[in-house]
Amino acid sequence: MAIQSATPETFDELTKEGFVIADFFSSTCVPCKMLSQVLEDIEAELPFVNIVKVNTTDYPEFNDRFRIRAVPTILFYQNGEQKEKHIGMMAPEELKEKIKNYLY
Repeated sequence: MAIQSATPETFDELTKEGFVIADFFSSTCVPCKMLSQVLEDIEAELPFVNIVKVNTTDYPEFNDRFRIRAVPTILFYQNGEQKEKHIGMMAPEELKEKIKNYLY
């Protein structure tokens, strides 16, 4: 499954089924760009993982809704329910470990 971009109108639909990684980012944030590359690599290696990108620059209303105070912020969802929140960069190994914990 390809990495999908969310808008305020599509976010709930994109996170309602299965395991989803939601990446909240800003287009001017350098760590966000680094994390984006990590997520692209994860998607190539584990194409069954659902990844949703949320641009908080374009959609600042997400900041209030999810209490995003810093980017990158990653929210982990299982069947529409937020299970965990991680603020800051994540190493590929760390992210894969999280995926393994949710999926296996």
